[in-house]
Amino acid sequence: MTLDGQVALVTGGARALGRAICKTLAGAGATVVSVDLNPSDETVSAIVARGGRAAGVVCDVTDAEQVDAMVGGLLADHGRLDILVNNAGVFSTMARRPFWEIPLDEWDVMMRVNTRSVFLVSRAASRPMREARRGRIVNIASNVFTFGMPDFLHYVASKGAVVGMTRTMARELGPFGVAVNAISPGLVTTEVTEETVAAEYRKVVADNQCLRTAILPDDIAQAVTYLASPAARMVTGQTLLVNGGATMGPS
Repeated sequence: MTLDGQVALVTGGARALGRAICKTLAGAGATVVSVDLNPSDETVSAIVARGGRAAGVVCDVTDAEQVDAMVGGLLADHGRLDILVNNAGVFSTMARRPFWEIPLDEWDVMMRVNTRSVFLVSRAASRPMREARRGRIVNIASNVFTFGMPDFLHYVASKGAVVGMTRTMARELGPFGVAVNAISPGLVTTEVTEETVAAEYRKVVADNQCLRTAILPDDIAQAVTYLASPAARMVTGQTLLVNGGATMGPS
């Protein structure tokens, strides 16, 4: 799954799952640009220490002007954009509650970060991909869309929108040689979920998977790398569930 010579943009790459995705793509040979609200110094240092190529950009991916400027700067620095991974998102830092108790501002934050950012960054990144008539977009959704996780309607809705956007973008960008897919992880053990999700709950989730062990960031990062690579040449419009078999119905 070599990505030699390719340039990858990963949103939310400063830590947790995003950092693992950046490191794995770089390990496959890509030059990785980590885009995050926070500096990506640790991500970049980890990649460079392994002999890889990486850069970090601070950007609010919910702001159209910042996104357009960020993509323009990436093209000026690297001359091409081959892979986009829309990973930035809000999850376990948000309180779970019945949908009729969700404050409107909380709904707006969830939709802005999880859904609007995918639209804005994909819109900007698709231009050079369409011009080059090549590219891979991988959107990070969630397996909660398959079963409708209770007391988290805004999160489920935001990730369901990502699945729908993936399918439509695949149809619209296919004629330009650009493939678009999504990955729907189960509950991934990261430094963020370890801080915000009780260990007892994480164990219950793992025990209800077919493969009864914790899902790790590298599990998702390897799936992203596959979908970004030539090995997935004819795969598009798909949602890959990486959840230890917790759900096995249609996505």
